[in-house]
Amino acid sequence: MDIGFILSNTAALSELLYSSPFGIVLLFLFTVFANASLFFPILVEPIVFAVSAFAPNLAVALLVGIVTGTAAAIGEMAGYIFGMLGVKTLQRFSEKRVEMIFKMGEKLANKGIPIIFLGAFTPFPFDIIGIAAGLIRYNPKKFFFAALAGKVLRYTIIAVAGFFGAVWIKAWLGI
Repeated sequence: MDIGFILSNTAALSELLYSSPFGIVLLFLFTVFANASLFFPILVEPIVFAVSAFAPNLAVALLVGIVTGTAAAIGEMAGYIFGMLGVKTLQRFSEKRVEMIFKMGEKLANKGIPIIFLGAFTPFPFDIIGIAAGLIRYNPKKFFFAALAGKVLRYTIIAVAGFFGAVWIKAWLGI
């Protein structure tokens, strides 16, 4: 299936994705699950980009970014909880990864909020930060809100890029 076919059928795809609140709810649940899975990372970014490309307007694309960012922050609490479990969690990781987690814990103790925000905003493997925060018993509210700010900003930027990218591609293709 080529991009021209997809872009020329935006009305059908928009109807499928945006005709009921269940589309956004399913996207929310999928994003929570994708970010909660520690051992099987699932990329949500391409889905957010594509879904936003078919948004009927910018406000809906922004909503997609905010909803998926919030869901991602909720899902990332799984890493924090696994970190709180301590030794049982660490036994599942390689020695190198355990060393990374302990180093991250030391950094979090000193500069937690900026590190959590930047880790959530960038494509860094955020699970390491979550597990380290749980291990050192970092304040869960601070962890969540810093992760929320980073994830919402990240996914909102991706959603806006998807929305405007699709507009540009449609104009370029004459669709």
